[in-house]
Amino acid sequence: MPNWLFILVNVGVAAFVGGITNHFAIKMLFHPRKEVTFLGRRLPFTPGLIPKRKEEIAESLGYVVSDYLVTSEGLQEFIRKPAFRGKVEGAINRKLQEWSGSEDSIQELALKVWSAEEWERLKLRAEEAARRLTARGAAAIWQEYRLHEKPLKALIPGWSQETLEGWGEKAADIVLKELGSTLMSAEGQRMLTKMASTLMDKAGGFLGTMAAIFVDEEKMVQKLTPMLIQQLESEQVRGAVADMIARKLAEYGEMPLGELIEQAAGEPGLALISRRLDESLPWSEWLERLGQLRVAAIIGPQMPAIEAVLPGLLDKVLRLLERSIPVAMKAVNLPQLVQEQVQKFPVERLEQVILSVSGREFRAITWLGVLLGGFIGLFQSLLTMLWR
Repeated sequence: MPNWLFILVNVGVAAFVGGITNHFAIKMLFHPRKEVTFLGRRLPFTPGLIPKRKEEIAESLGYVVSDYLVTSEGLQEFIRKPAFRGKVEGAINRKLQEWSGSEDSIQELALKVWSAEEWERLKLRAEEAARRLTARGAAAIWQEYRLHEKPLKALIPGWSQETLEGWGEKAADIVLKELGSTLMSAEGQRMLTKMASTLMDKAGGFLGTMAAIFVDEEKMVQKLTPMLIQQLESEQVRGAVADMIARKLAEYGEMPLGELIEQAAGEPGLALISRRLDESLPWSEWLERLGQLRVAAIIGPQMPAIEAVLPGLLDKVLRLLERSIPVAMKAVNLPQLVQEQVQKFPVERLEQVILSVSGREFRAITWLGVLLGGFIGLFQSLLTMLWR
């Protein structure tokens, strides 16, 4: 064989071996995906390096990312940079300017972010949260100030015997005046007539029979009514009613508020207050009205004030965010999170990502194997020829 052909064959074979070796070495990083067995024994180098070491790689990446790439100190330093603060402030200002000139209502603006069903669910959750917050607030005040144990007189300013007497007199005037007006009305006259008729029916005996025959109930009521009104307007009756009301108020004043409410309403005080608040506060209606308000009508008039307080408020928010980062990082458990995400990441997709980024370098490694193999073949050929 001529020397030139001998050298050419050796160089070609060695170059092919070097190239194909590097090519398979790269492929064996990802292939085969699973373990291959032959005659019950696992073949060497199966599965490929990355599929075989995926869990170890995920664990190592988790610690690398948390210890060197995404650290609490790094994030805090990033937040402290003036460039970051400027970007945040600029974004907020642009959004506020956009909203201040917007013709959309809050609901229309929300529907650009959420669907109609999601918006309704959000309003429902907001209403439920408001009701829970109201109930918790009432319970907190009830427990913190121990209102259920305090007597009524301790909760009403100016409670004294003189005050009770004054309240009794005013209440008596109102009650007696209302009672007199009721007796003078047509309904009151019918009630008195019915009472007179019932009284004579119950009298029984000879006297009852004679009264039923000779007494006219309507005329009797007409004669009795002025007498009743005169009695109601007398100082004696007025004083007796006022004294009775004052005594009852004094009795109620000594009772704990919880016991008083439960005795009057038939349910615990806190339950009554929570129920009444829940029934009286129209959260659904308020949220509906809020949704119909125009964003510009809310933000526009307040823009000068918002722009004035925005820098200071943003500084406080960023400082709070900076202080919260270490706690948030511990709560997130970044190493575990990265490890779980890497383990879930398909090897096929990982191969595509790596090849899309480093495909040229891998091809260069393959051709480098061809080149080195060619040099080795040339060197071997020359050495063999000299040896001969």
